[in-house]
Formats: sequence, structure tokens, C-alpha cells
Amino acid sequence: MSISADPVLIRLLDLFGDWRSEEQVSRLLAQYTKSSIRTTVRQLEKYTLLVREGTPEAQRDFQFKQAWSGWLPSAGFFHFGSKDVRYCATRHELKKKLRRLLANSPQPPFFKTYENVRRLHLPTATGARGEFLEVLMSRRTHRRFSVQTLSLSSLSNILYYTWGVTGSIPSGVLGDLPRKTSPSAGARHPVETYVLALRVEGLPPGLYHYATREHCLELLRLGNFDKKAARYCADQAWVQRAAALFLMTAAFPRVMWKYNSPRAYRTVLLDAGHVCQTFCLVSTWLGLAPFCTMALRDTLIEKDLGLDGISESAFYVAGVGLQWPTDTVRLRNRLSASL
Repeated sequence: MSISADPVLIRLLDLFGDWRSEEQVSRLLAQYTKSSIRTTVRQLEKYTLLVREGTPEAQRDFQFKQAWSGWLPSAGFFHFGSKDVRYCATRHELKKKLRRLLANSPQPPFFKTYENVRRLHLPTATGARGEFLEVLMSRRTHRRFSVQTLSLSSLSNILYYTWGVTGSIPSGVLGDLPRKTSPSAGARHPVETYVLALRVEGLPPGLYHYATREHCLELLRLGNFDKKAARYCADQAWVQRAAALFLMTAAFPRVMWKYNSPRAYRTVLLDAGHVCQTFCLVSTWLGLAPFCTMALRDTLIEKDLGLDGISESAFYVAGVGLQWPTDTVRLRNRLSASL
């Protein structure tokens, strides 16, 4: 959202830096009529540039200021300013956008090299055939899935080896910190995971929270979430054909408590990326079809999870299903050629 206004608006907003009534501001801006000030205040409220004392909006504003004080203004502006983005609604709309971009300028180069420098050619990358290399080279993003259900044991393995607590790290003054399979700045591990079970054998469809220390699912709500799954992911219809979605959120206070600098917001982004890559590799190891997406309806997810969106916020979504039969054959052939 962008708003254009007369420079006098800055003066008006500055006067409302402390709680003041419209009457008090009118006296300070005597050159303007009370009616014009009242009208302007209503417009500022409409566009959320002002909040009225005692309202839920004012309470939320106070909560935000308290929680994010160490990361303001830069990290706060970026995080909240990039929520609930509008995405291309159809493939046709996306193609039109891409053609428009190409007409304006070519794509930036994907590879960087230096001219007029000495190059040292490396031996061809080789490795003994083994499980690790096979999993690494097999990782793909899948967008179609078999109609078969995901086994509960596969779901359990995905959760434990991606988000579960696998041990502890003695840290002296802070006590034992959780150890997981992915790195996390300061072992703060801010990522929480909620399972949206769509087609999991032995697990009623619904929304669950994964308790990492206990390695168990906590039931939040039962129900068919197929259509909601697509809505969570900005109306990507293929998402609802997956067997399970993993709604990742960021519990910011875990990081804010130790790192009182806006730069620490970067570590939360990196943590989510580390965890999601582990998820993709674990799912591939299990012979499944993983995917991840950042195209989200943040506020809708937060509302359904009962989150305030301030101390804990929607961050990333991953999902998994069983591989589409022809994809399995095609991947096996490609892998044989590359190893």
C-alpha cells in the first residue's frame, strides 16, 4: 500500500506521537478547521496510520512495539511489509507477467565468471555410488502426487529427522540447548511446525502441532482441509493433492531474547531454509515427493493456527505426497545417467 499526501501530514502525525485528542491537536494547528482535522484523522485511521486509544488495534500496536523493539525499524518493516502479497492468480497471468519482464530486459546471467584470469580446472566430481549421493541427486520439487495415503511411520520419520530434538548441547550458563539435524544460530531453533494431515494412514484429517521434544502430535482441529490447503498456499490448486502439509512458523522471541539486533532476523530466514532442505532430503530418502513454497496467505494461516502474527508468525510451507508413477520412472532413469 502506498499513500501520497501533503507534507503537513507529517506534522500532524508527529503531534500524535503521544496520545492526544482531536481537540488538543486542533488547538496546536489553529490554522486548520476542526472539521478538516477530524476528517483527516478518520482517513489516517482508515489507512492504519493512526490507531485510537483503547481499541484492539491500539493494543496490537503496543504489543508489536514491545515484542519487536530490538528489531525495529528495519526488520519489522521488512517482515510485516512483505506479508499477504498478491500473487498471479493463473498460469496465463504469470506468463503475461514473464513476457512483460522479458520485453523490458533480458534475464540476469545465472553464472558469474571473471575474464582475463588464470583458471585451474578441477577433477571431474566423482563419488562412490551410495545412499547419500543417490538421495542428494534425486531431490526434486514435485507438483503432482499419487492418490495413495502417506504411512504414519513415514510422517513420523519426516518429523523426527527434520524438526525433532535428537540430543542436547551443553552451553554452560544457558544450560542444555536442543540439538537438531539442521544448524540454527545460537541453537535457538525458532521454527515451529504444524501438520496439516490430508491423507495420512491412521491419522484423522486435521490440523496438529508437532511437539519436538516429546515427538508427538497435538491435535488442534479435525476436519477436511483440502481446499484450505490450496488457500494457505495462495490458491495453488495442486497443493491440495499432497498427503500432508507442514506449516512452519517463526517463534521470534527465542532469537530476539539473545540477539537484540535487526540483523538477527536474517538468521530466522536462514533457519527456515536449512530446515526445509533437510525436509526435502529426508522425504527423498523415504522415496516420497516433497515440495516447498513461500507463496502464502500469511494472515489466514496465523488465524487458523490461533497465532497473534507478532510473537509467532507464518513463515514457510512444505508438503509431501507419494510420487506420481511416471515421475518415479523418469527420475530413476535420470539418476542412472548422472551417477
